[in-house]
Amino acid sequence: MIRHRLIAAAGAAVVTACLATASPAIAAQTATAPSAAAATDCTDHEFTVSGRVVEGSTAIPWNYFIAAQAGTISTCLDGPDGADFDLVLRHFGTDGLETVATSSGAEDIKTLSYEVRDPGAYRIEVVATKGSGDYTVGLSIP
Repeated sequence: MIRHRLIAAAGAAVVTACLATASPAIAAQTATAPSAAAATDCTDHEFTVSGRVVEGSTAIPWNYFIAAQAGTISTCLDGPDGADFDLVLRHFGTDGLETVATSSGAEDIKTLSYEVRDPGAYRIEVVATKGSGDYTVGLSIP
């Protein structure tokens, strides 16, 4: 399943954001528009998705998304109390999948911002290093 969202239209140029999900488990997760909820639950981003991950495994909320222009990728991860989930941002480059940013630590809410130099395909990963449970990931792209 692929979700497209019109980001900007200027004359003949149209820029879209592309969020791709392929597996039925990922496609079943709900992607929603931002709500009036507080920033601390990660719903203040352009895209949000919720899922579940178990200790020692990695969840991939979207198989990839496209950052079509330079700017800032902003992500947020809201995990369960007492669990330690890390947020990893990877870029699909000419040398394969490369980690470009991580957010780790003991906090329940992780954030990271990455300045896009190479427009292209990126992926977010949620790594459960301790504990299991539900999470919400928020994403804003240039």
